[in-house]
Amino acid sequence: MKIRAQDRITFPEGVEVSVKDRVVTVKGKRGTLTKDLRHLQLDFRVNKKFRTFTAVRWFGTKINNSTINTALSHVRNMFTGVTKGFRFKIRFAYAHFPISVSVENQLVEIRNFLGEKRVRRQLISDSVKVYRTDPSIVKDELVLEGNDLEEVSREAAVMH
Repeated sequence: MKIRAQDRITFPEGVEVSVKDRVVTVKGKRGTLTKDLRHLQLDFRVNKKFRTFTAVRWFGTKINNSTINTALSHVRNMFTGVTKGFRFKIRFAYAHFPISVSVENQLVEIRNFLGEKRVRRQLISDSVKVYRTDPSIVKDELVLEGNDLEEVSREAAVMH
C-alpha cells in the first residue's frame, strides 16, 4: 500500500479546467463539458500556471490506485471533446431485407429491419448531431457528432 499515489496530465492551450467538490468542468472552443467524479475517492488539483491536472489517492491499494488512470482518461476524453469533438459513423448492413432509414431533426426511423413490420424510432439527445451522408458518395451511412464521447457512443450503441 502506497501512502500517496498520483498522476498528472497537461491540458492543451485554449482549454480551461476547473474542479469543485470533485466535479470537473472543461471549457473549450466547442463548448463546455461537466463530469461528476464524486464517487471516486480521489483528490483533484488544477495548476493553471503549468497547465496540469493532477489526481491524487491517499492510502490506496492496487485496485484503488487504478481509479487514477480511469479518472484521467475521462478528463482526457473531455479535452478531446471540447477541442476536436467526436464522430461515429454507422453503416447499414443487410443481405436480404433492405433497410430504410430516415432522419428528421433528432428522430431516426429504421424501417424493414430484419423484415419487421414495425418502425423502430430512436430519439437522439440534443447534444448529439445526427445526419446522413450523401448517397452518391457513401451509401447507407449515418453520422453522429458531438462533444461528449459517452453520449455519442451511447446513441450509436442503442441504434438497432
